[in-house]
Amino acid sequence: MVKRMSSLRSSSGNSLRARYPHSYHQHRRDRVAGGDDYWIFGTHAALAALSNPDRECSEIRVTHGFAKANQNRRELEGAFIVDSEQLDNLLPVGSVHQGIAMRTRPLLSISIKDFLNAISPTARVCVSILDQATDPRNIGAILRSAAAFGVKALIVQDRHTPRETGAMAKAASGALEQVPIIRVTNLARTMGFLKANDFWCVGLDGNANKTFSEVNFSQRTALIFGSEGEGMRRLTQKNCDLRVKISVTSRVESLNLANAVGISFYEWAR
Repeated sequence: MVKRMSSLRSSSGNSLRARYPHSYHQHRRDRVAGGDDYWIFGTHAALAALSNPDRECSEIRVTHGFAKANQNRRELEGAFIVDSEQLDNLLPVGSVHQGIAMRTRPLLSISIKDFLNAISPTARVCVSILDQATDPRNIGAILRSAAAFGVKALIVQDRHTPRETGAMAKAASGALEQVPIIRVTNLARTMGFLKANDFWCVGLDGNANKTFSEVNFSQRTALIFGSEGEGMRRLTQKNCDLRVKISVTSRVESLNLANAVGISFYEWAR
């Protein structure tokens, strides 16, 4: 087995430990539960993870074709070259690996307090809250949209949200390395904490009276979204300052969660 340990990488100003030093040292030895190694696969997801100084990579496997096409990439030094079929057998059925997979551990979690301390008090900032979303691919797609539209963090309830998976990383297409996931115990309490720090909590609700186009967002905004099937829970709705909806035609009843979140991020950003 060829190993490539994270200790060989140099830290940068964009790393977790540089941006959130308190959280990094606090959680370095006390990772989130269920923090077992897993495989990240796919070109964008794997190369982004290998370029992230906070990633602990213990093994890289690439196909002959991938190795030849990327022979000048320094992050692939020490990679174990295998047949495509060997990668197929290593990963969950149906995984589109594109010739690369890396074994890693979940990223370290950061605290909501550390996140708020790191952002400028005058900057226009948006964070997203997911109320018990359970599909790793949806979460990955949401991370990708967050990176595209400048949403700074994804806040989730720890107990009812899946851990990092290869499918999540693949759907995020590198955004898992860019947008921090903040895991909290109590969403309602977290919303209250955000409000105390001048965030406006706006929930997406298909039954709301106002649409996004009618809203003038504040400097600090938290966009809240419910689960794939049930939507926001009652207490989450109660803690929203405002609820809005996306205008859709009568031909569809609702949108997929990841699509609805992407549209919402665009409405905030424009």
